[in-house]
Amino acid sequence: MMATPRQTPLKTQNDIIKAHLLAGKCISTWQAYKQYNITCLAQRIHELRNAGLLIKSKIVVRDGKRFSNYWLDSEDHSSTTIDQSNTAEKVNDAVTRNTDMEAASNDK
Repeated sequence: MMATPRQTPLKTQNDIIKAHLLAGKCISTWQAYKQYNITCLAQRIHELRNAGLLIKSKIVVRDGKRFSNYWLDSEDHSSTTIDQSNTAEKVNDAVTRNTDMEAASNDK
């Protein structure tokens, strides 16, 4: 009988998104797709919220298109040591980067 190597369990999409948010980063649908190949971010956010994670969101309208950005405030996950005193600034920076990426991809 041949021994097989022990397989490591794969991370779920929820695990991936949760780790991203706990790292102090915000995420949009476009970013979730490009970075993690996750096409259903809103559903994953809904499931994480139902599991008790206090995820903040902001709907952004750019060039007539609407999308949401999601993030955690530092007090929502006190087990991590992330300084997010300028969360709104970070979200706005991420929105600008995401919009620039979307615009560049639409130009192709």
